[in-house]
This record gives sequence, structure tokens and C-alpha cells, in this order.
Amino acid sequence: MPGIIIPLHEVFNYYDFMGIIESICNFFYYAGHGLPAENQQDAYLLPVDGYGADGTGYSVNELYNELGGLNAKSVVVLLDACFSGAKRDGGMIASARGVAIKAKQTAPKGNMVVLSAAQGDETAYPYKEQGHGLFTYYLLKKLNETKGDVTLGELADYITSNVKKTSVVENGKLQTPTVVPSANIANSWRNMKLR
Repeated sequence: MPGIIIPLHEVFNYYDFMGIIESICNFFYYAGHGLPAENQQDAYLLPVDGYGADGTGYSVNELYNELGGLNAKSVVVLLDACFSGAKRDGGMIASARGVAIKAKQTAPKGNMVVLSAAQGDETAYPYKEQGHGLFTYYLLKKLNETKGDVTLGELADYITSNVKKTSVVENGKLQTPTVVPSANIANSWRNMKLR
């Protein structure tokens, strides 16, 4: 994961040098496992070959600091992951050891808004017949239907409504996507256009 962030800095340094950084909207998308760290209640993104907060996970707080520090017009973070320690099939990730820990919610920085697949200790479930997570399926469906001509508010409302309904029907459990904007855009994120 750190290899992804370093090149972003190089790209933004170039655009900052060119004087056009303020006009760029950025998207960060992650689909996979998230994991709470027992010792500091931080949340980590867990790569497929990772074991947890043992240095193979990537801190969400660090990610938000890096992306929030880019001085971009806006940063939209889309996370199809949960931080409950649960797998999508209902089991637990090995490093979570079957203990439910609620990760402390990290506040977005700069001009950032975060749309995530589930709140708190909920699980982000798959939509098996569609081959995606529920969050990703409805994200892609809305983007396809609108050809990207949609506001973040419309997109968030669509994803939240459909994921909540489908999760109860498909999984018999609640999954509630969340939206957390940074303080800088708390009053304007809903009207931000994706294109």
C-alpha cells in the first residue's frame, strides 16, 4: 500500500508545480478486508497477503493524512471494507481472534469525503450472485446508469438505500453504508459532482 501513496505525491507535486492542483478531484477506492487493531483502536486496510496491524496492514489514519495533505480540490474515498474483523462469509480474520473490537473512527482531512460500506462493527457483505461486495455493486450500478453524472449526495443515498435493503434480504443482517465528510466540506459534499 505505501507504494501507491508515494507516486501520488509525485503526481501532485508535478500538478502543483504546473499551478493546476486546485482543479483536480481525486478518487481512492479500496475493496477488501479492514481490521481493527486491538492496542490502539485504529483501523487498518489489510492486503490479501497481510496479517493485520503487524506491519502488513495500512493504517486508515495514515491514508487519510496522506490523501488529505494533497491540497487537491477534493478527495473521495470509497471503502468496500468493514473494520469489525469479520470476513464476508461470517467467519473472523485470523488476526482478529474472534474478538469484536470497535475501531476508532478516523476523521477525514482536507477536502475529503469518505463513503464506506458499513458502520462500526457491522460486516460488509458480498453480493454473491453479482460477484462484488454489496457496496461496490451498487456504486458501479449507479455510476453506469448515470454515466458518472451524479452528485455525491445522490450516489450516497442510492448506495445506502439499496445496500441496506439487499443486505437484509440476502444476508438476514443489517449493513449500513456511512458517509463522513471532513470539516472543510461538511456543508457542500452532497452537491459535489463526480464529473
